[in-house]
Amino acid sequence: MNEEDVRGKILLPFLSNLGFGESEVFLENSFTIRLGKSRIKTGRSDILCKRHGQNLFVIELKKDSKSIDQNDIEQGISYARLLQDNIAPFTIITNGKDTKIFDTISREDLTGSKISEKSSFWKDGCTISTDFDLKIRYEALKNFISFSPANLKLFCKNQVQDRMGTIIGNIENPYSKFIKELHVQRQDLQSEFTKFITSNTSVFGLIGDAGVGKTSAICSLTLQQLEAGIVFFYNAALINKSPLEHIAQDLNLAFSSRAESDVILKKLDELGRFLNQDVTIFIDAIDEHTGSNLALELSEIALIVRNLERIKICISCKSNIWDSVLRKNSNPTHLFEELHKFHPPISKLNNCPGFLLENFTNEELDSIIPLYQKTFGFKGQISDSILKELRNGFFLRIFSEVYSQREIPQEIDDKKLIKKYLKQSLDKTHLGFEVGARILSKIGQVITNHKYSSWEAFRDEGLDIESLVEKLDFQTDETIPEDLFTRNILIKSSIEDSYNVSFYYSKIRDYVICFHSYKLDKLSDDEFYDSLELFYENHIGQSAITFYVRNAPPSHKAALVKFIKDKSHQYANDYNSYLEHHFKRLKTKFDPKTDGNIGIFLPEDLFFGHGYALFPLGSNSQNIVQFENLSLNSNHQDLFFHKGVQSIHGSFYPLLIRDQAKSIQENIFKQLKEIIKKGRISVYNSDILLLEQVSTILYYYHQKLGYSFSISDFYLPRFDLIYPIDLNELKYRLYKFRAIEHYKRENYRSKPRLDSTAIEVMANRAVEEQIEIPPLNVHGDFPPFEELNKIVDILLGKGYSVLSEHHLPCPDISIADTKELQEKNRKFELSKIRPSQFSEAQARLYVETFIRHFDTSYSKFIEYAFPTFKEQFHFYTTSPHEYFIYMKDEDILKWGVIGYRKSTDKKVKIHYKQYTSSNEPFEKGETKVLIGFSLDQILHNGYYDVIKTVDHINTPKVDDFCVLRNWIYKFLKNDTKELFKENNV
Repeated sequence: MNEEDVRGKILLPFLSNLGFGESEVFLENSFTIRLGKSRIKTGRSDILCKRHGQNLFVIELKKDSKSIDQNDIEQGISYARLLQDNIAPFTIITNGKDTKIFDTISREDLTGSKISEKSSFWKDGCTISTDFDLKIRYEALKNFISFSPANLKLFCKNQVQDRMGTIIGNIENPYSKFIKELHVQRQDLQSEFTKFITSNTSVFGLIGDAGVGKTSAICSLTLQQLEAGIVFFYNAALINKSPLEHIAQDLNLAFSSRAESDVILKKLDELGRFLNQDVTIFIDAIDEHTGSNLALELSEIALIVRNLERIKICISCKSNIWDSVLRKNSNPTHLFEELHKFHPPISKLNNCPGFLLENFTNEELDSIIPLYQKTFGFKGQISDSILKELRNGFFLRIFSEVYSQREIPQEIDDKKLIKKYLKQSLDKTHLGFEVGARILSKIGQVITNHKYSSWEAFRDEGLDIESLVEKLDFQTDETIPEDLFTRNILIKSSIEDSYNVSFYYSKIRDYVICFHSYKLDKLSDDEFYDSLELFYENHIGQSAITFYVRNAPPSHKAALVKFIKDKSHQYANDYNSYLEHHFKRLKTKFDPKTDGNIGIFLPEDLFFGHGYALFPLGSNSQNIVQFENLSLNSNHQDLFFHKGVQSIHGSFYPLLIRDQAKSIQENIFKQLKEIIKKGRISVYNSDILLLEQVSTILYYYHQKLGYSFSISDFYLPRFDLIYPIDLNELKYRLYKFRAIEHYKRENYRSKPRLDSTAIEVMANRAVEEQIEIPPLNVHGDFPPFEELNKIVDILLGKGYSVLSEHHLPCPDISIADTKELQEKNRKFELSKIRPSQFSEAQARLYVETFIRHFDTSYSKFIEYAFPTFKEQFHFYTTSPHEYFIYMKDEDILKWGVIGYRKSTDKKVKIHYKQYTSSNEPFEKGETKVLIGFSLDQILHNGYYDVIKTVDHINTPKVDDFCVLRNWIYKFLKNDTKELFKENNV
């Protein structure tokens, strides 16, 4: 008898006699085993018997001519273990003549015994531990797929089809994200993925903007990989648990906690090694997953698979959130580390690793267009301008659907195209066009009015669903209809504990905002003009207006031009006024570096051009707003060298916002922060600071002026060697130096050229006859004598004539003694060599003099540079100060800390104290601030703290020893922190 005869003539009558009804016996097509969502038919005449809805036993049938062997037993037990719902406790193998009964769990042969007493599984109510359930189901799976390669291929195919769901379509209904017949494999991607599959790395990242075809590409790679190994596919937008939980579900394996995630992956790896095949897990659209922990779970998965042999992971994600997936608190995750083993960092992805999928190349379009034309039936020749637009995969789909079976135009009208597409898409939903458009219109209003941070604008992730629903004023139980997501009009992006909502395609968003949310085409010219400020408040409004301009009537375009000119005129005036009021003495340090009026250049094309530039406005010119070619690829030499432009800003949108004053202040304070950082502020109201510059410049550049000072020092200037300084003589030498340099430059342009003697004669005559010589306009490595000349004039004007001694005490230990001390200690560091040139008494005198000069000079500095902001500078408002110097062993030549507080009697005071602990000064109420202190710190400026002394002139030695100026900048940086914070800098 064959298997059919054994079943029909022997087993079914026998089962009926045992009391099994027809509803409890499952045969052939109705008998399946389950692997996740897949129901795999056995293809054999097996029988499953149930009692009270629970699986009881599987009968594996064989021909009467075939004896029962171990393979038959293993196959029957595997089927019983892989049944859906619950494992059948017993497995029966029979050929009609011989029958064997086995405990499915223990594999014990129960033939001839009372099976209910022998089976522990049965006695325990058919329950087993999670670990054991996982183990036996895994063993059954291995056996099942090893019986036939077809079983494995069928399982993978069913799993992929189930999980792709509505993503995959067909040529008869070509409106899904992936249509195999319409897909052309991207060659660069194919090449990289092939390298990945053959490499020993574990994770591949497919990254791109919305609409470039990530889903289509990953689906194609999945189907391709189906032919080569074990494949799993998951659409992250449709799974609500960890990918590993879904894998366990698809394998019908027990999975009770995240702690067992490594077990699932290790079992898969073991399966891959057992079959000598890779296990490739594809996870599409992780940015659309609405769970809160996917990024963390992917990082954990990456950590596990790095030590496995046959597991490979391929994920796709939108580029704007890729960085947030790969980094947590600016630290790279394990996923980042594993991706980086295969992918190089990509600058467009903030140096994150991955494969960046971009718009179609021209070559790819040549292959794709004929497929779409054949499928959708659009007619006519596609122009070059349309081809450029169709490089975006999503726009190609919109175009193809709208012009299906129709003649295509020579130029695309974005407005008409998107209008038709929205109508067609929304009509296919249960919402209909009117309701769908009304919801989208409200969403457009919300996102246009939302205040985005610069980081949110950069990432462009949309708005949090809860915040969006609240602003839409929905009822408590209402939410955004799912149809708007399935039709690819809106898109979800996962965030930590929720998800964001945005438009899938920016042109659809812009169309909705312009023609539904605000109905700009229905506004009068004045109404349109008045509405424009709203659109420049964020990046979405700006994009919408740019879209609208392409479709706007001439009168609206004229209104936009007038608006831009009016706002730019106002910006230039207010910018100039702000500098005049707050930074009058520093105005030349700010863009465009003029002490006169300021004009503004705009691009010649105000609709699609970019940028603006400030320039010095001539005293006779009233034309504040002017137009120039500001494009990046043009030569701007005329702007920079002849029209006084210092920098070209990338966009003029900041000029057009409602709160223009905020934009002006952010611009100015951003510049101010850089000015302070580079030490570009020089003040001329502090005699001490002027004297410091005179002494340091003269000390290091005296030879250039013809002085013959006998200078000898040892890593520390001996300023007393250049005193007394006759300022009138110094003025004479500076004037002569300028004259010589001037005539040298004139000589370069003359023929025949004069020798140095003739130039010297000309310079002497200029000095004697007081011929006016223009200042030298120099930068870089050059003596800072123009600045020194300016300082000398100021000091002479204040009544100074001869400087008899240095403003700070000088070293009182000889160089010979210092060198002798260094010889005794070969490891003597520079930070110790410099202070060692002072006796303790002289050191104390130096410290006290320095601090008194510093305290008064700081106040002078602030009053000169920041007259309107000085009350916001804490150190200024608490001066004069009382200083507490805590030194190790109370030795001023050692290290310590310094603190200060407001002086109670308005006099600068200095106290020396023993350093015990950093807490004691606070406990005693002596200070609220402590900073590191040593004598060397006020003798010499450390490498990382050096501030330039003269703007645009390189004077490294002078910079090293202008210590008062340097300390002022150190405290200034701290005092301006709050000011910069208030102005978003």
